[in-house]
Amino acid sequence: MRPLLLLLSACAGLLALSGCASFNKQKDLKSIESFPVCYSYGCKTIQTVTLHKEQWLIIESLFLPKATTPKQERKQISLAIAQMEAFIGDITQTKNDLPGTFAALFHDLTDQMDCVDEATNTTVYLKLFRQRGFINFHKEGHRINRGFFFNGWPHTSAVMTDTQTGAAFAVDSWFHKNGIGPEIIPTKLWYSGWHPAPKGDDL
Repeated sequence: MRPLLLLLSACAGLLALSGCASFNKQKDLKSIESFPVCYSYGCKTIQTVTLHKEQWLIIESLFLPKATTPKQERKQISLAIAQMEAFIGDITQTKNDLPGTFAALFHDLTDQMDCVDEATNTTVYLKLFRQRGFINFHKEGHRINRGFFFNGWPHTSAVMTDTQTGAAFAVDSWFHKNGIGPEIIPTKLWYSGWHPAPKGDDL
């Protein structure tokens, strides 16, 4: 019975139970020093996290030299989010977070993240990067949703907009395990039900 319940409640589960494709707006981030990180599926656990100066310097170094195009900046953002996940995984004990949802069905979910957790955290990281002046070509938005069983399982992702062109990009960390860069793709492609091939480190 437990696997079935997890299927219904996790990221790939029923919309009404999972909240995976909820349209709820995220709360504004009040501080760039301490910030919330959520996990355990559906943000069941929310922990306030603080990175030390040396960790922020490592994150900042991933944005140097400064990007001169939005495309360059998107590559930097992917690397920086992967590093944020690695740092935060050690603090929150979520470093063993598995890719997607089904890989974790028979695991204790306390250290796992579904797409709600991933999208919420990635949105926070994007806002932190902007507040600290690391990024100039993109701005985070409210998470986006797809699925509802008509074109795939319900799913949600962080999103950011190119401030020059207005083009929107999904920033989806859910596809890969902790510490691997998110997929950053145009939202039109993401809405189509797109999935990436597994990366080597996911296997």
